[in-house]
Amino acid sequence: MHKIAVKEGWMRVSFGDVVRQVRDRVDPGESGLERFVAGEHMNSDDLRIRRWGMIGNGYLGPAFHMRFKPGQVLYGSRRTYLRKVALADFEGITANTTFVIETKDPKVLLPELLPFIMQTDSFHEHSKKQSKGSVNPYVNFSDLTWYELNLPPVEEQRRIVRVLRALSTWYHSLSDLLNSTRDLKASFCQHVLTSRDKLGRVAISEIAKFTSGGQLRVSGLPQQPTIGASVPVYGGNGRAGYTSKPLPGSLHPTIVVGRVGQYCGAVRLTDGPAWITDNALYPALLKQPTDLRFLAACLEGANLNRGKLGEYLPLITQGVVHVVEIPAVSLPQQRLLGERYQEISTALDLATKRLFQAEEIRKETLNYLLGEVL
Repeated sequence: MHKIAVKEGWMRVSFGDVVRQVRDRVDPGESGLERFVAGEHMNSDDLRIRRWGMIGNGYLGPAFHMRFKPGQVLYGSRRTYLRKVALADFEGITANTTFVIETKDPKVLLPELLPFIMQTDSFHEHSKKQSKGSVNPYVNFSDLTWYELNLPPVEEQRRIVRVLRALSTWYHSLSDLLNSTRDLKASFCQHVLTSRDKLGRVAISEIAKFTSGGQLRVSGLPQQPTIGASVPVYGGNGRAGYTSKPLPGSLHPTIVVGRVGQYCGAVRLTDGPAWITDNALYPALLKQPTDLRFLAACLEGANLNRGKLGEYLPLITQGVVHVVEIPAVSLPQQRLLGERYQEISTALDLATKRLFQAEEIRKETLNYLLGEVL
């Protein structure tokens, strides 16, 4: 084993010195196993396997013949920029394009530390640089073996694992909180839209006129507010930057609906003056007093994306919005429901921010403990 002293008790080792690729080939139909894991079942930067397929529910294809066991690490060798590393907690089968990896000697490299090493930026950068092909780039396991890392003594490894596990638990708890809050918001909006049929319904076209925003070149816009550009710009995919002046008619909080792009139909509320681009829709005219928060909740509950046109460049039209029928409730009731919607939206924004901060802390700590800054 090639060793270079880094600091007292630490070694500089090659990845292939301390790990091996497991090639346990089995016949899916005769293995007695129930579950398989494909690339789409693994999430970027998430060690947990949250989804899988059942072996008996269809044809897997000839590539699915690699057995994995609990404690082994799965690594997606295709499009490695997606950073798909997962720690198996059950036995199953995967394709030969997903590497099954384990430590050679637990007395040298703890199995619990291996997945964290493979999550470091330096490991992913090495893997991306060694990838071949342009359309569907891939990396060979042999090109991973000469990645070098600083390996601490086993006792230090145990301490590092405790820290990283605690951070992961914190991160996953916040991730679960975010998902639960999203589910709560979706359920609430669906409830607002559909649970008051006895009060009668009214088409949005009778309440408001939605239209496209104004043209504005968003490329090059500052992504943070500055003295000369403090007005947020909203396009088809959400906030696109900041500019110097609001769109006429959008001086107050308003609704923005994505018109073009992947997130067409997504509904957002602005906090105040904003510029809305022509890739989004907004209520340029209110025909009767309406709580916009209530209206936004109804639009979210309508799942406008279902009315999109096209696949390559999906879009929705004003007509998709205008035909939505919402409950004809009184303005005070609208305000009450709008307040609940705003509270849930604020909680969702806070959960999103906290998860982002946790991810930054987790990555910084991971790279500090195991990356090249040691």
